[in-house]
Amino acid sequence: MQALVVRRPRGVSVDAWEEAEPQGSDIALKVAACGVCGTDRHIADGTYPATYPNVLGHEFAGTVAAVGPTADKFVAGDSVAIDPNIACHECTPCRRGDVHLCERLEAIGVTRPGAMAPHIVVPQAQAYKVPAGVSLRDAAFAEPLSCVIHGVERVVTPLGASAVILGAGSIGLLMLQVLRSVGASSVTISEPSSARRSLAEELGANEVYTPEMMEHASHTAAYDVVVDCTGAPAALQSAVRLARRGADILLFGVAPAKTSVPIEPYELYRKELRLAASNINPFTMEKAVVMLAERTVEVDKIVSDRVELADLPKLLLGKPAPDEVKIALEFA
Repeated sequence: MQALVVRRPRGVSVDAWEEAEPQGSDIALKVAACGVCGTDRHIADGTYPATYPNVLGHEFAGTVAAVGPTADKFVAGDSVAIDPNIACHECTPCRRGDVHLCERLEAIGVTRPGAMAPHIVVPQAQAYKVPAGVSLRDAAFAEPLSCVIHGVERVVTPLGASAVILGAGSIGLLMLQVLRSVGASSVTISEPSSARRSLAEELGANEVYTPEMMEHASHTAAYDVVVDCTGAPAALQSAVRLARRGADILLFGVAPAKTSVPIEPYELYRKELRLAASNINPFTMEKAVVMLAERTVEVDKIVSDRVELADLPKLLLGKPAPDEVKIALEFA
């Protein structure tokens, strides 16, 4: 079969890849849709640790085509969304319930072949049945949405809370909707792209500003929850400034490795701020599928481009377009 193959950093092409057969309790899927994540771009350019050669793609959904001899949870024709993160369940973090901090964590599309291919084989334990009425296009958002849900669960969002999100890419726009669903009465967005700001308003943001406008004194110490979805090193400094006394700060965006940021510990003390980080999606995939089924979040508008396999090498190695939000690979 043809797949999006990364053979080495910046060595990205649509190339032949052997189609696997399901063994044991594996299931084989016909891939319907696969989101393009920032992690995919970092693997493609060699700035994220991954296995080479490999097929990219970890945000996906599809239809069960065949099952292994001991698979017992799915049958051909089932629609499923996939959790790509595979824990060992034996190391110390796994045994205490922190499977996302597994010392031997594997990930589909990172250390195992991914879903930027028409067919994929995955362990059945990673699959979640998609209810009737949820399109596979939407179901491909289950993985990023599950990560957002975990992030929101890491902080306290009191009913009626005011929140601000730094960055309105696809994750920031999911974060906006999840924060509203758990009780935030006001969500402000800081985003340089006018197209993304408009989309944030459409999806329920109360106020939208450019990052420069957020520097105004009227925003200082104004929010109960501050979420960074940019990964920009300086965002932590902005978050501390924007947080009111007793606020929670969530670092969701991934900053470059070995980056350091000067902050004033006294400000953390003076405001008694709670600082949390979020890493992938422990036990939140099922919650994501339910939110998609209940239309708690709207995901279709977040997709700015729907592409074919042949379009991906140029997209992954090129600079994102200014109005890009989310690219989705779709198979006929």
